[in-house]
Amino acid sequence: MVKSQNLNSTQEADKEKMQVSMETVKYYSTKKGGLVIVYKVTPPSDSVLEEFYVVSFDDTASEQAWGLGYTPEDALEDAARKWNLVSETEEERKDNPFKEVLA
Repeated sequence: MVKSQNLNSTQEADKEKMQVSMETVKYYSTKKGGLVIVYKVTPPSDSVLEEFYVVSFDDTASEQAWGLGYTPEDALEDAARKWNLVSETEEERKDNPFKEVLA
């Protein structure tokens, strides 16, 4: 009989930790006063993960990640789609900082 071992969440997290490199690639000022920031995330060379990009929006009060992609443009497009999905009004969709950067 095979006995399974239950790991608590701390043990599971320790098992899955890896060091990644994260660097700012570009940032753009927006008309509304915030920043769109593109980060490049590079996993260790022995990882099965590929390099990818994260796009965030900093509204001067907080910074939140919005998009992921294998290129900066893909991450910006992902962020623009997500912004539109959570926008409740046409005005909010019009003020999409990621579309502003893509334009």
